[in-house]
Amino acid sequence: MAKLAAVSSATPSLASLVLRSRAEQARRDADRADGEAQSLRQQAEAQDRIGRQAREQAQALDSRSRRESPLALGSAGFATTPLLTPTRSSEPTYLGTLSAVVAAAQPLLALDLSTTQKNIVKSSLFATAATVSSRLLDARV
Repeated sequence: MAKLAAVSSATPSLASLVLRSRAEQARRDADRADGEAQSLRQQAEAQDRIGRQAREQAQALDSRSRRESPLALGSAGFATTPLLTPTRSSEPTYLGTLSAVVAAAQPLLALDLSTTQKNIVKSSLFATAATVSSRLLDARV
């Protein structure tokens, strides 16, 4: 009888095997989640770098355009008329078109979508706005 008690306490019970299996699965899930989080952090850092570079380029172009402005060059003897004609308030602009497209798509963006799905929707919005804007420009010409 004592031998039987020693053997039964030495073999793990089914419940302990199930708990051990669940703990291992939880560890694997946690490791996978950590890996995905690290990947997303790297993607976010890459996007931040791209954003910073774009802002720097925009600032450089902005300062360059201020230096090379036709009105600023006018005092140096160049033509004083602007290179681009200002748009009239009734003319459609890219920004106006984009805001109208985004306003129309706002209910879709308010849905419970994943970040990837929202990015796809947003990129489609920009493509649509660019297409509509170019068609409007073609129609004016």
